Amino acid sequence: MTPIARRLSVPEMRAVAQYYGAFAPHPPRVAHRDDRVRLAHGRHYYEHGDLADRVVACARCHGPRGRGLGARFPWIAGQPQGYLKAELRSFRAGARRGPGPGLMRAAARPLSDRQINDIALYVSVLGAWPRLPVPVTSAPLPAVESRVFVPPRRDAIPPTLFGDAVLRGRAIFDHTGRYARPFVGNALSCGDCHLGEGREAGAGPLWAAAALFPRLYHGHMTTLAARIQAAFVQSENGRAPPLDSPVLTDLLAYVHWMSRGEAIGARTPGRGYAPVARPERRLDIGRGARLYVQQCAVCHGERGQGTRYTGRFMFPPVWGPRSFGQRASLARRAVLAAFLKDTMPYADSGSLTAGAAYDLAAFLDARPRPR
Repeated sequence: MTPIARRLSVPEMRAVAQYYGAFAPHPPRVAHRDDRVRLAHGRHYYEHGDLADRVVACARCHGPRGRGLGARFPWIAGQPQGYLKAELRSFRAGARRGPGPGLMRAAARPLSDRQINDIALYVSVLGAWPRLPVPVTSAPLPAVESRVFVPPRRDAIPPTLFGDAVLRGRAIFDHTGRYARPFVGNALSCGDCHLGEGREAGAGPLWAAAALFPRLYHGHMTTLAARIQAAFVQSENGRAPPLDSPVLTDLLAYVHWMSRGEAIGARTPGRGYAPVARPERRLDIGRGARLYVQQCAVCHGERGQGTRYTGRFMFPPVWGPRSFGQRASLARRAVLAAFLKDTMPYADSGSLTAGAAYDLAAFLDARPRPR
């Protein structure tokens, strides 16, 4: 294929891609019963990633069913396992780049051979649900040493009334506009600012919250419930759920569950957003605009409008009427720069310099957003 592909012009490549893209997807293979543990691992990496290994979730770009998010993030469900493994290894080695700022190359870089094999197996059968001969159940992932607090496993939520509240709270956290609609005024969910379901160190993790409240905040004693209420008003451009609201109760249950085992008052590494030193120069909004086009627009859109999939924003709006408001924490340049430095671009977090993060924050801060 290599010598043939080299002879094709870009228009010819597009024509061939459009021709084959019109065909129905190949029926995916059905996994063997012995694959259940590998499938469980592959599903975990696909849906959630692995924070300890800096593995990002494939579903964030390719969608929960692997059907893609338009031309930039293609349909991958049901592709042959061998092909998927070869492509992931090619991205990891730097032989392929992927869309935008090399997102796939960055996403594949931390993957081990075992992780590539498990992800490829899961994606190869992703379109076969529910024809799998065995359920894809939880299986322990290999232990990884962590220097930050590790919240309880997702599958450790107890089958109790409290556990039910935790599950509802997690659903509200991930899909705030769907499950807390009366209190939301934009397109953001809690998980857009507190990444990885609130588990990710350095990205406003929930496990750092419950142990720190009540506490002084802007000169006044405040509670965790009050801070969540304020987030609905300031970050969601909505209104505060009442103290007896099931929405607030379930979110509190989720936060407390994520904090199980954390010492009261502990200043655990990874809490909040790590401060970034402001450069000793004037911030360059023009450079920030160029960085946005190069690093951010592939996911968040050229006009900051975000990317939607089946009615849900997979990548949120970063300015405009559906983004966070001027009173949100991320509307402060220092906080936004810290968030960007530690968490963005999505598949290559930590690659921005402090100066780049501040210039990008200055550009985003200059964009229109709700009051």
